[in-house]
Amino acid sequence: MRRISLASRFVFTLVVTAVLPLLLYGWFSLRSMREQIDEQVVRVFLPQLAADHAQKIDGLLQRVDQACAIVREIARRALDSRAEMAAFEEQVELVPDLLDNYLDLLLLADSTGRVVYWQDGQRLDPNTHERRAALIPTTVADAAWFRGAQRERTLQFVPWGRSPFLHRGLEHRSMDPASHHLGLAIDVPRPEGPPGVLFALLRWGEVQLVLDQARDVLAARAGLPSAQVLLASRDGRVLAHTDRARYGLPLAPPALAAQVTAAKAMARGAYAAADGARWRVGVAPCGLGGARDFVVAVTVPETELFAASDAFEQVLLVAIAVTLAVLVLWSLVASRAIVAPVRALVAATRRVAGGDLAVSVPARGGPELGELASAFNQMATELAQGRQRLVAVEREQAWAEMARQVAHEVKNPLQPMRMAAQLLQRARRESDPRADAVADRLARTVLEQTQALDRIASDFRAFAGSAPAQRTPVRLDDWLAELRDQCAGLFAGKALELTFAPGAGDAAVALDSPTLARVFVNLVQNAIEAAPNGVAVALRSSRADGRAVVEIADDGPGVPDEARGHLFEPYFTTKSSGTGLGLAICRRVVEAHGGAIRLDRTRAGETVFTIELPVAPPPTA
Repeated sequence: MRRISLASRFVFTLVVTAVLPLLLYGWFSLRSMREQIDEQVVRVFLPQLAADHAQKIDGLLQRVDQACAIVREIARRALDSRAEMAAFEEQVELVPDLLDNYLDLLLLADSTGRVVYWQDGQRLDPNTHERRAALIPTTVADAAWFRGAQRERTLQFVPWGRSPFLHRGLEHRSMDPASHHLGLAIDVPRPEGPPGVLFALLRWGEVQLVLDQARDVLAARAGLPSAQVLLASRDGRVLAHTDRARYGLPLAPPALAAQVTAAKAMARGAYAAADGARWRVGVAPCGLGGARDFVVAVTVPETELFAASDAFEQVLLVAIAVTLAVLVLWSLVASRAIVAPVRALVAATRRVAGGDLAVSVPARGGPELGELASAFNQMATELAQGRQRLVAVEREQAWAEMARQVAHEVKNPLQPMRMAAQLLQRARRESDPRADAVADRLARTVLEQTQALDRIASDFRAFAGSAPAQRTPVRLDDWLAELRDQCAGLFAGKALELTFAPGAGDAAVALDSPTLARVFVNLVQNAIEAAPNGVAVALRSSRADGRAVVEIADDGPGVPDEARGHLFEPYFTTKSSGTGLGLAICRRVVEAHGGAIRLDRTRAGETVFTIELPVAPPPTA
């Protein structure tokens, strides 16, 4: 498929710009449809939400009635004997959620009105149980609900409010849902004589919870934080409200009260608040009539209900203004977009110049720049391949250098052995009486030089070797103390004063003891060789930033300035003999342990090498 050229893309961009005026037509269309869309939201959303939660309240009341009907059947036999009363108390506890979630009080009175059983809800404060017990009367014969239940033999509803059975000071208005209840009384038939009466107080907090859930839906999911949900009686009294300060007050403003109290079915409406703000309301009746004839209302300010469409309208107004500016600047922006692929190539070229050969440029910008990008990517690939070949060549050169160095170091011990062997041959050929002495000398020379060869082989093997095979967690200070004793024995007879100052505490490190010990032995040996007249070496340990730190300090002559930057390079040495691999091996061993070694400071009378090692879990006993 033929790709579009840069010039064609530029023309296409300008053509697209001509579509922007269509946004104006869209704005006018939205303006004409806004009111219709808003009405759909108000007509369906708010009334349906009120109806859904009215149904939940109805379900709660019905569950309470059903539970009380079950208790009524249990109480039929309980009023006949004390034994049956004991069984009644046990069976009531088995009615699901009765005293856990539904009721704050359950009371049973016999046919004379004497209270034979009462139990308060399990969610009430147990510390005030005794106070509530003092409020329970011994008889309820004079109570209107008791007489009505006995007379009518039907379910009697006690009006909403504070109950004298649970609270004192009923004349004070409370804003706590737990202080209000809706009571019911139901007759308990007996085989003979007047019935007893079962009385219950519905936990009003369960009704308040339904309203709070509706409020959460409006605030969290619908984005209406100022929405209010309420339950009102037919006389306009607020029985429950998401704003607790409204409890027990007359519903206001009058326009809202009129719509709520007159609601016979799911409906919607509007009213003006005291501050002049416009609110929308959805209402739905609930309850079972009489004392339970309620209305659920959901009210939302228009500013929040229509916030989305208002915000979109503002966005469109801003978009029109921005469009005018875009039309002026679009040519400049389009031209910059055209040269963007060129800039990408420039940036990629700089990365290649910095050594990043893995860079790749996407083939975009039309056929011209696409071909250039493909050529650039091919160049970067070839450079990467060239780098790999160069690395291989450098590796071969490194091995060749090592072979040359090995040959050089091995040649030095062979020379004295060859000379001693030639001298022994001459002595024997000439029957020199000193032949035996020459033979002894040859043997000593061979032994000494083979030891030198073994040391050279060990140095090269250690330099070319891998990481320590096995590492064991040890307490650092204990290991350094043992190492100091080993070094003291190893360099016995040398002018050496070796001390150790532990400071790492319980810090442990995982190490290959023989391999890492060689690092410290090498540093101590270097200090001795640098100060043949005597040297003092101090080992000091500490712990900092989660790492164990060991300092090896000596009072020797120090490291020459020209050697400081090359100490850890292979084959570099300031001695007249040796492979120059000692400190290079030290660095490789320490790094294989996950640590680091460096020359911290050096001057005449003080040279300090620092080794840092990662702290490991302490060794198990």
